[in-house]
Amino acid sequence: MSDDRSGKTNINLDLVQVLDLGCGILRQLFFKLPESRAKAALKDLKNGSTLSLGEMTLRPKGAAADAPEAGKVPLALELDYSEFRGPGFSFPVYRAALNAMLDKIALAMRAKKDLNILTNQQTGGMLIHQPGVIQLGEQINVLLLAIEPPKTKKGGVVFRLMFVDPDQYKRKDAEQVSPEA
Repeated sequence: MSDDRSGKTNINLDLVQVLDLGCGILRQLFFKLPESRAKAALKDLKNGSTLSLGEMTLRPKGAAADAPEAGKVPLALELDYSEFRGPGFSFPVYRAALNAMLDKIALAMRAKKDLNILTNQQTGGMLIHQPGVIQLGEQINVLLLAIEPPKTKKGGVVFRLMFVDPDQYKRKDAEQVSPEA
């Protein structure tokens, strides 16, 4: 971890490891914890809150697990559902989209396939283009995951779940996943 002249922190993170960690945390939070806690977390996200997900411990590359740590990076979660289409943005709908997206990411990672990552050259943020697609009636919605690196020395990695404009996707190519009742 080092600082450049602009005050930004330069951290070299293994994207696959960070993505795997983030996906594991999302599965734990929304599928393994009691539903009441998962619903409360979604309610906070819908209200614009940033949820703390704990910290990631950094170690020098190639260091043993018991080697001294090089630092800790806070992890956080945000949700942007401003482009969600139609009524009915509920917990089952959100979970169905999240599950579809996490399954696609896991499948691509296990098969060691390209994750189709789009990078923002200005911020260093990465959009993991493995969409979670759901269909409610005739309406399709698409959920994606972005990973934003720390912007300052004390900043953290932000996992940003985003519903994006579904019109960008061809309906014939969309996977159709129905949410749980």
